[in-house]
Amino acid sequence: MHAVVGIWTRDEQHRDEQNRLLHEEVVPLAKGRPGFVCGFWMHDPETGKGHTTTIFDTRESARDFKTLVESRSQRAAQVGVTSDILTTVEVVADAHAASQPNAG
Repeated sequence: MHAVVGIWTRDEQHRDEQNRLLHEEVVPLAKGRPGFVCGFWMHDPETGKGHTTTIFDTRESARDFKTLVESRSQRAAQVGVTSDILTTVEVVADAHAASQPNAG
């Protein structure tokens, strides 16, 4: 697996529009990409930075998504989001919580 990892500077004055675009455009766009496995879009209230991790099944799929994100940088800047770091990395380990037993 490979991931596209980003750190973003966000202008808080545009937060409502950023959140709208995230839920209406960015997340569906990522989910629809070939090889998509999962994604996480996070916000650090102490720094105001956004952090993203989007996992794909192949390096090619991750690189294609990174290129797509880069091509939309002007659109993001219009709502106060700029990229500090955007990179493609190999996932070398992962962990998941154990399933919770049914309470029924």
